[in-house]
Amino acid sequence: MADNKPLIFVVEDEMMQREMLVDHLSKMSHYDIKAFGTGEECAEAIRNGKKPTVVFLDFYLNSVKKEARDGLEILTEIKELAPETEVVMLSGQDKIEVAVDVMKYGAFDYIVKGESAYYRAEKAIFNIYRFHKMKGDASLYKKLTIGFAIAFVLMIILFIYLQQQGLITNMPGWM
Repeated sequence: MADNKPLIFVVEDEMMQREMLVDHLSKMSHYDIKAFGTGEECAEAIRNGKKPTVVFLDFYLNSVKKEARDGLEILTEIKELAPETEVVMLSGQDKIEVAVDVMKYGAFDYIVKGESAYYRAEKAIFNIYRFHKMKGDASLYKKLTIGFAIAFVLMIILFIYLQQQGLITNMPGWM
């Protein structure tokens, strides 16, 4: 990440799915993409100082290695290690309960694997960046509002002080 590209992790145990998603995302050249076959490898990379902006994480990660932890466990660990990292869960399941469950654990989005999954992955990245921009804008507006409120209160205090000192009056001089 020396060239300051946003870092994206793809965690998928099925090699073909992993390579297809990496290939699709790499067409958007302004991303640095790292792929992992297990969630444990991804978590280890984060523990070693890699801080991805986005992680695409498969829900079932034990189709190749039966002892591998599932996506929900890895999601929880990613959020503990790097709370600012957004996680997009990928799954072949089209069950609303699963989607709601992963959102409760901190996933930004839930994508059902299929023909529109790659397009949805692009949209998820766009939505993540838009969300963070809006969050930054809201923070700026909050700071500006507080600043204006403080300035207004200070002007009122200054006005009262000057009035008590007799430096200003309620009566204009022309009356």
